[in-house]
Amino acid sequence: MVIISREKVRPSSPTPQHLQTYKLPMLDQISPSALLNYILYFPCTIEITDPESFSTQTAEQLKHSLSLILTRFYPLAGRVNIDGQSIICNDQGVPFLVAKFPGQKLSDHLLPNPNLFSRRRLIPCDADQVSPGSSVALIQANYFDCGGVAIGVIFWHKVLDGISICNFLNSWAAATTRGLSNDAAWPNYIAQYLFPHREDPPGGLGFLTITKNGKSVRRRYVFDALSISELKAKSSVLVQRPTRVEVVSALIWKCFMAASLANNCSASVVSHVVNLRRRAEPPFPSECFGNFIGFTAATNENNIEKDHGLGHLVRKIRDGISKIDGDYINRMYGDEGLSGYRQNLRLTWSDVPEGADVLKITSWCGFGLYTSADFGWGKPVWLASCDSGSPFSNVVWLMDTRDGDGIEAWVTLDENYMSVFDDVEDLRALACINPCPLDKIIMAPIRYKGFP
Repeated sequence: MVIISREKVRPSSPTPQHLQTYKLPMLDQISPSALLNYILYFPCTIEITDPESFSTQTAEQLKHSLSLILTRFYPLAGRVNIDGQSIICNDQGVPFLVAKFPGQKLSDHLLPNPNLFSRRRLIPCDADQVSPGSSVALIQANYFDCGGVAIGVIFWHKVLDGISICNFLNSWAAATTRGLSNDAAWPNYIAQYLFPHREDPPGGLGFLTITKNGKSVRRRYVFDALSISELKAKSSVLVQRPTRVEVVSALIWKCFMAASLANNCSASVVSHVVNLRRRAEPPFPSECFGNFIGFTAATNENNIEKDHGLGHLVRKIRDGISKIDGDYINRMYGDEGLSGYRQNLRLTWSDVPEGADVLKITSWCGFGLYTSADFGWGKPVWLASCDSGSPFSNVVWLMDTRDGDGIEAWVTLDENYMSVFDDVEDLRALACINPCPLDKIIMAPIRYKGFP
């Protein structure tokens, strides 16, 4: 790998004086101070006559369009304040690296199986801690001899959730190909008014209290449409129209139960991260910026002698999610919102047995990156994440497969749990472990669109 350039991309127009301190809304303050990283892979689907010119031109286009949209996503160009609870938005810019991989093709990082070490070189850094003065977002554009491109991004979780990340990436892609149109959706910063900043920052709430620390192992399981149909058929006896996310979550929970029991725990909990935008009454706009997330809790005994059919587990998952409703959100509004948040935690976790094992599941299914994140050279063939040293275990990230019909499950467990989890017969029968993302992908050359 050769680093071609390092620079900071600043907003194309200065951030107004009254916006230069971005105080994190209460729900952001509660969110973990962790770094999230993602990589979008774009195979060569265009006619390239001059690879050197292609990389130079497209890198400049990416930086130009990034500069444009940072006028709207201005907190991302700032730096973490000394209090750790706000951002100094003085346009210091987003660190932007351009890297080349001489003698390598994009497929070298995907075949025969996606490689963790190779992914780490595609993101700007592999740090897992944030300190005063840290960047809020970092980006690396990677170019391969075949014409393939991989874009690696890092974001501070306290500032935005998965929906906000996808909104940013889609907006950046649209600005790259079409410019910054006035009718494009702007990020909505209403969270600052709905869930006001707390001068006495809360700690020990939410994510950190339900996430287990320890030496972890990460595996990627892919469920295709046929496997999901089979899971739905098994679940529909007890639950009407089970969703993809529900049935895959239920199977993962069933496997986790076996692992939890083998590690001498009698009960387990699945906690889904839920998008509050859709569950508010009336719903919040999808463009709302920040962490609009709530946590569910569905519990069950790890008794292998009892019937833990998928339908039974799906119903528990659905019942837990249904509790996040308008009243749940209303309790967190305004200056008393922290008390409401604590009340929600008590109501959510009141039936959970002491000492129960917790598995946290986050779903990005339906977020639309495979259909919208087109920077002018085609849509991504794969969206991946890199375990850059985070200490969190017993967490799951669900993502659409490229065709939109299947689900990728990225499972990170304590190493003692993974050995049992990975050996459950149902999982082995229905999921493919770490397949190549290029399988069944047909490359259809298109002409590079360039910049408007």
